[in-house]
Amino acid sequence: GRALWSDQVCTQRLRVMKLAAAVPAVGDGLLDGSVGVPQAAEMGRAHANPRCAGQFAAVADVLVREAGRLGFDEFRIVVQRWETLADADGAHRDHEATHAARRATLVAHGGVLHLSGLGGAVDAAAMIEIHERFCRAEFLTDWEQVVARWGPDASPTLLARTDAQRRFDALRAIFEAAASAPPGSVPPEPVVNVTVDQVTFETHLARRHVVRLRPDLPDLDLTQRRCETTSGIPLTPEEALQAAMAGHVRRVVFDSAGTAIDLGRKRRLFTGPAADAVRLASPMCAHKGCSVSARRCELDHLVDWQHDGDTDQDNAAPRCRTHHRAKERGFRVWRDDGGQWHTYRPDGSEVT
Repeated sequence: GRALWSDQVCTQRLRVMKLAAAVPAVGDGLLDGSVGVPQAAEMGRAHANPRCAGQFAAVADVLVREAGRLGFDEFRIVVQRWETLADADGAHRDHEATHAARRATLVAHGGVLHLSGLGGAVDAAAMIEIHERFCRAEFLTDWEQVVARWGPDASPTLLARTDAQRRFDALRAIFEAAASAPPGSVPPEPVVNVTVDQVTFETHLARRHVVRLRPDLPDLDLTQRRCETTSGIPLTPEEALQAAMAGHVRRVVFDSAGTAIDLGRKRRLFTGPAADAVRLASPMCAHKGCSVSARRCELDHLVDWQHDGDTDQDNAAPRCRTHHRAKERGFRVWRDDGGQWHTYRPDGSEVT
Protein backbone atom coordinates (compact mmCIF):
# COMPACT_ATOMS: atom_id res chain seq x y z
CA GLY A 1 0.00 0.00 0.00
CA ARG A 2 0.94 3.64 -0.27
CA ALA A 3 0.87 6.31 2.40
CA LEU A 4 -0.56 9.39 0.70
CA TRP A 5 1.17 11.83 3.04
CA SER A 6 2.78 15.15 2.36
CA ASP A 7 6.51 15.61 2.84
CA GLN A 8 5.79 17.56 6.02
CA VAL A 9 3.73 14.72 7.52
CA CYS A 10 6.36 12.16 6.51
CA THR A 11 9.07 14.18 8.22
CA GLN A 12 6.92 14.50 11.34
CA ARG A 13 6.23 10.76 11.46
CA LEU A 14 9.91 9.87 10.99
CA ARG A 15 10.89 12.22 13.82
CA VAL A 16 8.35 10.61 16.15
CA MET A 17 9.60 7.13 15.20
CA LYS A 18 13.20 8.10 15.96
CA LEU A 19 12.12 9.69 19.22
CA ALA A 20 10.15 6.58 20.27
CA ALA A 21 13.19 4.42 19.51
CA ALA A 22 15.42 6.66 21.64
CA VAL A 23 12.85 7.23 24.41
CA PRO A 24 10.58 4.15 24.78
CA ALA A 25 8.32 6.02 27.21
CA VAL A 26 7.09 8.15 24.30
CA GLY A 27 6.03 5.08 22.32
CA ASP A 28 4.39 3.59 25.41
CA GLY A 29 2.53 6.84 26.01
CA LEU A 30 1.26 6.93 22.44
CA LEU A 31 0.01 3.35 22.74
CA ASP A 32 -1.82 3.84 26.03
CA GLY A 33 -3.13 7.30 25.11
CA SER A 34 -1.33 9.23 27.83
CA VAL A 35 0.72 11.14 25.23
CA GLY A 36 -1.12 12.82 22.37
CA VAL A 37 0.10 12.69 18.77
CA PRO A 38 0.66 16.51 18.60
CA GLN A 39 2.68 16.39 21.84
CA ALA A 40 4.80 13.53 20.47
CA ALA A 41 5.34 15.48 17.24
CA GLU A 42 6.49 18.53 19.20
CA MET A 43 8.95 16.42 21.18
CA GLY A 44 10.11 14.81 17.93
CA ARG A 45 10.80 18.23 16.45
CA ALA A 46 12.91 19.24 19.47
CA HIS A 47 14.69 15.87 19.52
CA ALA A 48 15.61 16.34 15.85
CA ASN A 49 17.40 19.62 16.63
CA PRO A 50 21.05 18.55 16.35
CA ARG A 51 22.21 21.33 18.67
CA CYS A 52 20.28 20.05 21.68
CA ALA A 53 19.45 16.40 20.88
CA GLY A 54 22.28 15.24 23.13
CA GLN A 55 20.58 16.83 26.14
CA PHE A 56 17.13 15.39 25.43
CA ALA A 57 17.61 12.21 27.46
CA ALA A 58 18.12 14.27 30.62
CA VAL A 59 14.64 15.83 30.37
CA ALA A 60 12.76 13.07 28.53
CA ASP A 61 10.93 11.81 31.64
CA VAL A 62 9.82 15.33 32.58
CA LEU A 63 8.59 16.09 29.05
CA VAL A 64 6.69 12.80 28.81
CA ARG A 65 5.03 13.53 32.15
CA GLU A 66 4.08 17.06 31.12
CA ALA A 67 2.78 15.80 27.75
CA GLY A 68 0.28 13.68 29.64
CA ARG A 69 -1.06 16.44 31.85
CA LEU A 70 -0.86 19.65 29.80
CA GLY A 71 -2.88 20.84 26.85
CA PHE A 72 -0.95 21.13 23.60
CA ASP A 73 -0.47 24.91 23.67
CA GLU A 74 0.85 24.80 27.25
CA PHE A 75 3.08 21.82 26.45
CA ARG A 76 4.53 23.50 23.36
CA ILE A 77 5.57 26.45 25.53
CA VAL A 78 7.39 24.06 27.92
CA VAL A 79 9.23 22.38 25.01
CA GLN A 80 10.16 25.73 23.47
CA ARG A 81 11.46 26.94 26.83
CA TRP A 82 13.70 23.89 27.16
CA GLU A 83 14.90 24.07 23.58
CA THR A 84 15.86 27.73 23.90
CA LEU A 85 17.72 27.13 27.18
CA ALA A 86 19.40 23.92 25.99
CA ASP A 87 20.73 25.67 22.91
CA ALA A 88 21.17 29.19 24.24
CA ASP A 89 24.12 30.05 21.98
CA GLY A 90 22.64 28.49 18.86
CA ALA A 91 19.21 29.99 19.44
CA HIS A 92 20.77 33.40 19.93
CA ARG A 93 22.61 33.06 16.62
CA ASP A 94 19.34 32.10 14.95
CA HIS A 95 17.64 35.16 16.44
CA GLU A 96 20.52 37.37 15.29
CA ALA A 97 20.27 35.91 11.78
CA THR A 98 16.53 36.57 11.75
CA HIS A 99 17.13 40.14 12.85
CA ALA A 100 19.76 40.60 10.12
CA ALA A 101 17.27 39.28 7.54
CA ARG A 102 14.42 41.50 8.77
CA ARG A 103 12.06 42.78 6.12
CA ALA A 104 8.55 44.09 5.60
CA THR A 105 6.27 44.47 2.62
CA LEU A 106 3.14 46.57 2.34
CA VAL A 107 1.35 46.41 -0.99
CA ALA A 108 -2.15 46.89 -2.37
CA HIS A 109 -3.26 44.35 -4.93
CA GLY A 110 -6.72 44.13 -6.41
CA GLY A 111 -8.03 46.66 -3.92
CA VAL A 112 -6.78 44.56 -0.96
CA LEU A 113 -3.97 45.50 1.42
CA HIS A 114 -1.32 42.83 2.02
CA LEU A 115 1.07 43.31 4.95
CA SER A 116 3.80 40.86 5.90
CA GLY A 117 7.06 41.05 7.79
CA LEU A 118 9.90 39.08 9.32
CA GLY A 119 11.95 40.16 12.31
CA GLY A 120 13.54 39.16 15.58
CA ALA A 121 11.81 38.24 18.82
CA VAL A 122 12.78 41.39 20.74
CA ASP A 123 11.47 43.72 18.04
CA ALA A 124 8.36 41.55 17.74
CA ALA A 125 7.66 41.85 21.48
CA ALA A 126 7.93 45.65 21.38
CA MET A 127 5.76 45.95 18.26
CA ILE A 128 3.11 43.62 19.69
CA GLU A 129 3.01 45.65 22.90
CA ILE A 130 2.51 48.88 20.93
CA HIS A 131 -0.21 47.29 18.80
CA GLU A 132 -2.03 45.95 21.87
CA ARG A 133 -2.07 49.42 23.43
CA PHE A 134 -3.62 50.90 20.30
CA CYS A 135 -6.12 48.02 20.19
CA ARG A 136 -7.09 48.80 23.75
CA ALA A 137 -7.62 52.45 22.83
CA GLU A 138 -9.87 51.45 19.92
CA PHE A 139 -11.91 49.21 22.20
CA LEU A 140 -12.35 51.95 24.79
CA THR A 141 -13.54 54.32 22.06
CA ASP A 142 -16.25 51.84 21.01
CA TRP A 143 -17.19 51.07 24.61
CA GLU A 144 -17.56 54.74 25.55
CA GLN A 145 -19.97 55.19 22.65
CA VAL A 146 -22.02 52.18 23.73
CA VAL A 147 -22.19 53.37 27.35
CA ALA A 148 -23.16 56.90 26.24
CA ARG A 149 -26.04 55.53 24.19
CA TRP A 150 -27.27 52.58 26.24
CA GLY A 151 -26.23 53.46 29.77
CA PRO A 152 -26.75 50.58 32.23
CA ASP A 153 -27.91 48.35 29.35
CA ALA A 154 -24.52 48.58 27.64
CA SER A 155 -23.22 45.24 26.40
CA PRO A 156 -20.14 44.16 24.40
CA THR A 157 -22.52 42.75 21.77
CA LEU A 158 -23.48 46.36 20.92
CA LEU A 159 -19.95 47.42 19.96
CA ALA A 160 -19.78 49.08 16.56
CA ARG A 161 -16.76 47.10 15.34
CA THR A 162 -15.59 43.52 15.63
CA ASP A 163 -12.33 42.71 17.38
CA ALA A 164 -10.70 42.01 14.00
CA GLN A 165 -11.81 45.38 12.65
CA ARG A 166 -10.48 47.20 15.71
CA ARG A 167 -7.13 45.44 15.37
CA PHE A 168 -6.78 46.60 11.77
CA ASP A 169 -7.85 50.14 12.70
CA ALA A 170 -5.29 50.10 15.52
CA LEU A 171 -2.57 49.27 12.99
CA ARG A 172 -3.69 52.17 10.82
CA ALA A 173 -3.69 54.44 13.88
CA ILE A 174 -0.05 53.51 14.54
CA PHE A 175 0.90 54.64 11.02
CA GLU A 176 -1.10 57.86 11.43
CA ALA A 177 0.48 58.60 14.82
CA ALA A 178 3.96 58.12 13.36
CA ALA A 179 3.19 60.35 10.37
CA SER A 180 1.79 63.14 12.57
CA ALA A 181 4.64 63.14 15.10
CA PRO A 182 6.71 66.36 15.06
CA PRO A 183 10.16 66.01 13.44
CA GLY A 184 12.82 65.09 15.98
CA SER A 185 10.33 64.02 18.64
CA VAL A 186 11.27 61.06 20.83
CA PRO A 187 8.53 58.40 21.03
CA PRO A 188 7.81 56.82 24.43
CA GLU A 189 9.48 53.47 24.99
CA PRO A 190 7.06 50.52 24.96
CA VAL A 191 6.78 48.57 28.20
CA VAL A 192 7.72 44.95 27.51
CA ASN A 193 7.86 42.53 30.43
CA VAL A 194 10.50 39.82 30.08
CA THR A 195 10.05 36.91 32.46
CA VAL A 196 13.19 34.94 33.27
CA ASP A 197 13.84 32.69 36.25
CA GLN A 198 16.77 33.38 38.56
CA VAL A 199 18.67 30.20 37.66
CA THR A 200 18.55 30.86 33.91
CA PHE A 201 19.48 34.51 34.29
CA GLU A 202 22.38 34.05 36.69
CA THR A 203 23.73 30.96 34.90
CA HIS A 204 23.94 32.87 31.63
CA LEU A 205 25.34 35.91 33.43
CA ALA A 206 28.13 33.69 34.80
CA ARG A 207 28.89 32.29 31.36
CA ARG A 208 28.75 35.69 29.70
CA HIS A 209 30.87 37.60 32.19
CA VAL A 210 32.96 34.82 33.74
CA VAL A 211 31.64 35.39 37.24
CA ARG A 212 31.07 32.78 39.92
CA LEU A 213 27.60 31.30 40.35
CA ARG A 214 25.86 31.90 43.63
CA PRO A 215 25.87 28.70 45.77
CA ASP A 216 22.28 29.26 46.98
CA LEU A 217 20.57 29.14 43.55
CA PRO A 218 17.44 26.96 43.75
CA ASP A 219 17.26 23.63 41.89
CA LEU A 220 14.37 24.37 39.53
CA ASP A 221 12.25 21.84 37.71
CA LEU A 222 12.18 22.22 33.91
CA THR A 223 8.60 23.45 34.01
CA GLN A 224 9.65 26.40 36.19
CA ARG A 225 12.45 27.49 33.87
CA ARG A 226 11.42 30.27 31.53
CA CYS A 227 12.78 33.08 29.41
CA GLU A 228 10.05 34.84 27.44
CA THR A 229 7.82 37.86 27.21
CA THR A 230 4.49 37.84 28.99
CA SER A 231 2.83 37.41 25.60
CA GLY A 232 4.61 34.06 25.22
CA ILE A 233 7.38 35.05 22.77
CA PRO A 234 10.44 32.93 23.67
CA LEU A 235 13.70 34.82 24.14
CA THR A 236 17.25 33.60 24.59
CA PRO A 237 18.99 34.25 27.94
CA GLU A 238 21.35 36.59 26.06
CA GLU A 239 18.42 38.72 24.92
CA ALA A 240 17.03 38.81 28.47
CA LEU A 241 20.45 39.84 29.77
CA GLN A 242 20.73 42.64 27.18
CA ALA A 243 17.22 43.82 28.07
CA ALA A 244 18.19 43.95 31.75
CA MET A 245 21.24 46.04 30.94
CA ALA A 246 19.33 48.48 28.75
CA GLY A 247 16.04 48.69 30.64
CA HIS A 248 14.55 48.63 34.11
CA VAL A 249 14.55 45.44 36.17
CA ARG A 250 11.64 44.58 38.42
CA ARG A 251 12.08 41.60 40.69
CA VAL A 252 8.92 39.54 41.21
CA VAL A 253 9.14 36.58 43.60
CA PHE A 254 7.03 33.49 42.86
CA ASP A 255 6.39 30.54 45.13
CA SER A 256 6.59 26.90 44.00
CA ALA A 257 3.07 27.09 42.55
CA GLY A 258 3.91 30.10 40.40
CA THR A 259 2.04 32.63 42.55
CA ALA A 260 3.61 36.06 43.01
CA ILE A 261 4.33 36.74 46.66
CA ASP A 262 3.51 40.07 48.32
CA LEU A 263 3.18 42.23 45.23
CA GLY A 264 0.78 45.17 45.29
CA ARG A 265 -1.86 46.31 47.79
CA LYS A 266 -5.19 44.69 48.45
CA ARG A 267 -7.94 46.30 46.43
CA ARG A 268 -11.13 45.51 44.57
CA LEU A 269 -9.63 45.48 41.07
CA PHE A 270 -6.39 44.02 39.82
CA THR A 271 -4.44 47.03 38.57
CA GLY A 272 -0.82 48.08 38.27
CA PRO A 273 1.69 45.63 39.82
CA ALA A 274 -1.09 43.30 41.00
CA ALA A 275 -2.40 42.88 37.44
CA ASP A 276 1.12 42.44 36.10
CA ALA A 277 1.81 39.71 38.65
CA VAL A 278 -1.20 37.65 37.58
CA ARG A 279 -0.25 37.87 33.90
CA LEU A 280 3.42 37.18 34.58
CA ALA A 281 2.48 33.88 36.21
CA SER A 282 0.33 32.53 33.37
CA PRO A 283 0.88 33.07 29.62
CA MET A 284 -2.71 32.25 28.62
CA CYS A 285 -6.31 31.94 29.79
CA ALA A 286 -6.61 29.62 32.79
CA HIS A 287 -9.64 27.80 31.34
CA LYS A 288 -8.51 24.34 30.23
CA GLY A 289 -7.90 24.15 26.50
CA CYS A 290 -8.05 27.90 25.85
CA SER A 291 -5.02 29.48 24.20
CA VAL A 292 -6.02 33.17 24.38
CA SER A 293 -3.00 35.19 25.54
CA ALA A 294 -3.13 36.42 29.14
CA ARG A 295 -2.49 39.96 27.93
CA ARG A 296 -5.92 39.86 26.23
CA CYS A 297 -7.67 38.29 29.24
CA GLU A 298 -9.67 39.77 32.08
CA LEU A 299 -8.38 39.15 35.61
CA ASP A 300 -10.82 37.10 37.63
CA HIS A 301 -11.19 36.42 41.35
CA LEU A 302 -11.24 32.64 41.90
CA VAL A 303 -13.27 33.30 45.05
CA ASP A 304 -15.54 36.24 44.25
CA TRP A 305 -14.97 39.59 45.91
CA GLN A 306 -18.56 39.62 47.19
CA HIS A 307 -17.86 36.26 48.84
CA ASP A 308 -14.84 37.66 50.72
CA GLY A 309 -12.31 36.71 48.05
CA ASP A 310 -9.10 38.74 48.37
CA THR A 311 -7.54 40.74 45.55
CA ASP A 312 -4.31 38.76 45.87
CA GLN A 313 -2.31 36.92 43.24
CA ASP A 314 -3.07 33.53 44.77
CA ASN A 315 -6.79 34.25 44.28
CA ALA A 316 -6.54 35.39 40.67
CA ALA A 317 -6.65 33.88 37.22
CA PRO A 318 -6.51 35.35 33.71
CA ARG A 319 -9.67 34.46 31.79
CA CYS A 320 -10.70 35.46 28.31
CA ARG A 321 -14.06 37.20 28.05
CA THR A 322 -15.85 34.03 26.91
CA HIS A 323 -14.62 31.89 29.78
CA HIS A 324 -15.04 34.68 32.30
CA ARG A 325 -18.74 34.58 31.45
CA ALA A 326 -18.69 30.77 31.74
CA LYS A 327 -18.20 31.30 35.46
CA GLU A 328 -21.77 32.62 35.56
CA ARG A 329 -22.92 29.25 34.19
CA GLY A 330 -21.20 27.33 36.97
CA PHE A 331 -17.75 26.67 35.52
CA ARG A 332 -14.93 27.19 37.98
CA VAL A 333 -11.13 27.20 37.87
CA TRP A 334 -8.76 26.03 40.59
CA ARG A 335 -4.96 25.98 40.78
CA ASP A 336 -3.21 23.13 42.60
CA ASP A 337 -0.05 23.30 44.71
CA GLY A 338 2.07 22.53 41.65
CA GLY A 339 0.75 25.55 39.74
CA GLN A 340 -1.43 23.51 37.35
CA TRP A 341 -4.85 24.94 36.41
CA HIS A 342 -7.95 22.72 36.66
CA THR A 343 -11.33 23.55 35.13
CA TYR A 344 -14.60 22.05 36.44
CA ARG A 345 -18.02 21.92 34.81
CA PRO A 346 -21.21 22.85 36.67
CA ASP A 347 -21.79 19.14 37.46
CA GLY A 348 -18.41 18.94 39.20
CA SER A 349 -16.60 16.91 36.52
CA GLU A 350 -13.19 18.11 35.42
CA VAL A 351 -12.40 19.29 31.89
CA THR A 352 -9.34 17.22 30.85
